[in-house]
Amino acid sequence: MPRKKSHKNILILGATSEMALAFINLIIDNWHHCTFYLLARNTATLLELKNRGEALGHQVLLYTYDLMNPPELHFSGIDYYVVYAGWLPPDNSEYEKAMVINNTGIQHFTNKIITSNLNHLEHIIITGSIAGVRVRPANKAYGNSKAGLHHYVRGLQKNHHSIITSTIVISGFVKTRMIIGRKTLGLLTVSPAYMALKYCAWLETKPKTGWSQPVWRLIAIGLKMVPEFIVKRLK
Repeated sequence: MPRKKSHKNILILGATSEMALAFINLIIDNWHHCTFYLLARNTATLLELKNRGEALGHQVLLYTYDLMNPPELHFSGIDYYVVYAGWLPPDNSEYEKAMVINNTGIQHFTNKIITSNLNHLEHIIITGSIAGVRVRPANKAYGNSKAGLHHYVRGLQKNHHSIITSTIVISGFVKTRMIIGRKTLGLLTVSPAYMALKYCAWLETKPKTGWSQPVWRLIAIGLKMVPEFIVKRLK
């Protein structure tokens, strides 16, 4: 169970994702009098969540935000900033769109949040992917975009002049719409509710990398060591 907190300002980019919803609901049930800034392309699906949160004493503010056509939004006084936004393209034909949604659009918005909250932000969590650890030709649009996002967060972490800490999450398989139709090993696949507990813990421990399970760290090391001619055959 997450450690109880109160009066925190929490900004979430990609609030309609299944992992984000599990995280928000966990915070709503266990923290007190928080303000949520929920950004998503379609906020209509968040109205029920907003009503539930406000019934429990929170303030829930919804903002329509499309990474492909971002509006001018400014936020201050943010304590926690969590990014769940992302998109898995059906193939490599939409490379530019994948790069914006999974990488450059997030970077642009994150830079704005950091600049406006330098003396307030307690921690940033950004959701990456195991696909960004070693890019395969079969999904280079998604893999390269996530690899770029990983590189961006590593750059934030190496900025010794910044007092803001950040975590890049490499979760492996999570039971969401993204893996529908794919065969995944049960031992390597976790639920959004399980990940919500992890994200809450990472807000406290502030690791540089958040692994859903220790085995994914080993898988990432193995992927980096695999010869290129084998990587080209991986699916």
